[in-house]
Amino acid sequence: MPPIFAYGSLILPTSLVSRFEDLDTSIDDVYQGNTDKNVSIDALEEWEKRADRIHYVPAKIWGFRRYYSLESPRGGTMLEVVRTDDPNDWINGVLIFGLTEEEQTQVKMTESVYEFADVRDPKLEFYVDDVTNVDLTAIDRIQLFSKFDTGDQIAATLPRNKTYHSRIITGIEMIDDMYDTDLAKQFYEDFRESTFETAYDSEDPSEFNTVKENDRIMGDPDWSVRGL
Repeated sequence: MPPIFAYGSLILPTSLVSRFEDLDTSIDDVYQGNTDKNVSIDALEEWEKRADRIHYVPAKIWGFRRYYSLESPRGGTMLEVVRTDDPNDWINGVLIFGLTEEEQTQVKMTESVYEFADVRDPKLEFYVDDVTNVDLTAIDRIQLFSKFDTGDQIAATLPRNKTYHSRIITGIEMIDDMYDTDLAKQFYEDFRESTFETAYDSEDPSEFNTVKENDRIMGDPDWSVRGL
C-alpha cells in the first residue's frame, strides 16, 4: 500500500493510533484537559507497541498549500490542504509506512470530511537520509487527505484551535525523538512558514498570514519561547 502523507493532527503518532484502537481515554478528554499534556497514557502505550512496524518519515511535498480553514467542532479551525500543482507551493509533514490495510481503512473513515486521493510521482524532499525498512528512492505514489482544486474558495474567519496546534507540536517532538536528531526546530519553522491562517491583523476573511507571522503578532515570534 502507498504511504499516507500526514500534514496535520496525524503528525502526532498517538493521534494516528487512536483512529484504529479502542482507548480508555477519548479525544474529548484530551481536548478538555483531562490528560497529561497533549497525549493520553493509553494512546502512548498503544503507539509504543507498534513503533517498530509503523514508520514516520518527515518530508516536504510540492504542489500543495496548507490552511487553517476547516472549522473544528471544538472551536477554531483545523488544517486542510489544497492541491495547486504550483511548483512554488509546498508543505511539510510525514509519510506513514507500515499500516495494515484494516488500519489504513479505519484512518480514512475518521477523516471523512476530506477527499482521500492518490498523488502519482510526488515531488518529495526528506528531512532524513536513511530510514530502516523504507526505500525512499522508490516512492512513486502516496495518499493524501486534501481538497483537490485551487485555493480560490479558501476563506477563514476563525484562528487555529490551540489544542490541535499544540498536539501537532508534540508530534514533531516525538518524530525528533525517533531519529535522535535535531530536526524538530527546522521542521516546525518550515511548518509555520508553509501554513496559512486568517490574518490576525485584518478583518478580511480572504486575507491570510502565515502561522509564523500570526505568531509574531501574538508576541510568540520564535521556537525558543516555547521552551523546546
